[in-house]
Amino acid sequence: MTLAQLRYAVTLGKVRNFAEAAAELLIAQPTLSLQIQKLERGLQIVIFDRTTNPISVTKEGKEFLEQAKSVLLEADKLEYMFREEKDAISGEIKIGIIPTISSFLLAKLLPVLRQNYPDMLVKIFEIPTEQIVERLENSELDLGILATPLHNKKLKEHVLYYEPFVVYKGKGVQVKKGITTAQLKDYELILLGEEHCFRNQSLQICQTSHSGRIEVGNFETIKKLVDKNLGISLLPLFEEVADKKQLVALADKNPPVREISIVTNISFYKANILKTIKKEILGFIPKKYQTLGYSQIMGIESPK
Repeated sequence: MTLAQLRYAVTLGKVRNFAEAAAELLIAQPTLSLQIQKLERGLQIVIFDRTTNPISVTKEGKEFLEQAKSVLLEADKLEYMFREEKDAISGEIKIGIIPTISSFLLAKLLPVLRQNYPDMLVKIFEIPTEQIVERLENSELDLGILATPLHNKKLKEHVLYYEPFVVYKGKGVQVKKGITTAQLKDYELILLGEEHCFRNQSLQICQTSHSGRIEVGNFETIKKLVDKNLGISLLPLFEEVADKKQLVALADKNPPVREISIVTNISFYKANILKTIKKEILGFIPKKYQTLGYSQIMGIESPK
């Protein structure tokens, strides 16, 4: 049994397809099949049931793959500790980020990382919260950048900043400057779809569990519809808009914010990379948003 065989088995267990696993591992499919057979013969167990489509993992195989993941994580940690200088910022880092943050953050963060840390290979995955959490739990991602708190004991949250919610209105819509969250119910609200936690936060702010008549998939569509005076919407403060005059701050005593954090698996060990990315992000976040103050954090759960 080798570390390579363990990696092959874990990858195959994830995608459940020999061709896709071989492509991800950058090896030939016959090579993958042969190595999996050797591994099973050496262990004298059947890890994969090849009679199903897609292939499935046997009961013994599930136990084996869980242990294999732990072994690979420790092997990677050992190599990381002694391959590079302790403070080196290098190697591959996989980051998951939710779409409602990436539209603002990536265009600022990636050029800085590329310029200042050329030895660090950053891979970005723009995916919903649920997928980021799952991949962090399985150590398929190194970091997640998303709205918190998650209340997940398998993960650790490193808070970055607190981003206010603001009203985005069309130029032909009258919204008074002193509007409060309680008054939002008087307007037609355009929301993101159910896969976005920002939708749940918006519903909580509006104190309702029901959406309006229009749901869309991204902020760009929301802005276009609002510009046509089809309704108003809530946006995070840092989302870019063409005309800042179309943004109206909420006047609540404790205005709603979303907490944005870097999230890692509790076993994450690349502390120097985490510290570096956090520092670079905070470099373009105004300091007044790096502390909570009197604001109210909106949870990401669906409103009841």
